[in-house]
Amino acid sequence: MLKVILGDFMDRKHLAEFALKHLDYTLLDPEADEKQITEFLEKASKWKPAAVCVLPAEVFRAKETLDSQIIVASAAGCFPNPNGDISQRIEDIKTAVEGGADEIDLVMDFEAMMDLRPGDARATLEQLIDECDGLTVKVILESSCLDLEEIEDAARIAIECGADFLKSSTGRRGGCTPLVAEILAEIAQEHGEVGIKISGGIRTLEDLQNHLDSMENAIQVTSIGPNRFRIGASSLLNSIEKILEN
Repeated sequence: MLKVILGDFMDRKHLAEFALKHLDYTLLDPEADEKQITEFLEKASKWKPAAVCVLPAEVFRAKETLDSQIIVASAAGCFPNPNGDISQRIEDIKTAVEGGADEIDLVMDFEAMMDLRPGDARATLEQLIDECDGLTVKVILESSCLDLEEIEDAARIAIECGADFLKSSTGRRGGCTPLVAEILAEIAQEHGEVGIKISGGIRTLEDLQNHLDSMENAIQVTSIGPNRFRIGASSLLNSIEKILEN
């Protein structure tokens, strides 16, 4: 059991350190003002999470501001929309790529999956991933909108299209449940090097541990590192810093 292996995660400090090492610290509010963006980048500079995740327009600034060891991911392709004008989605990805993004987070057309049009979802996703210039791609399934069979189908389509990570949610339509985390872990384990990003509603260390406990039978999360496991969150860092500052 994960709790046994880590001695209830050895304590809250070790859980906080683990979370920080795997955190995609996130600011995806298009209405964020200069003060909010500056504070976000200052906090990222101080704590050095695995990555930050920003909108394409903020990629260049993040790359220029942050330590080179911090990965800059961008939620691109007209996030958080799953569809829309493909040319606009491609231009949004190009903005992120040209800004120097290291990774791209893309929303899969989950509405097509819900409408039993997996071929449409596949075709669009293939086209978008082709525009990512070989960068690491995390495909967002928006699991809160799908039933379990649709989640599994969407995950496998994403992998076949070239996804490097399966990401649960945008956080805009519901969050990632422990059950979804377990399903994604099982599918990722079937495909070797595919990573997992759990995101949406993970605000506290207790939330995180619940998800990790659900994943433990499928994959040994503590051994795969941030190259294959990430936690997408904006407020989780508040819980982390309260513990690590004491």
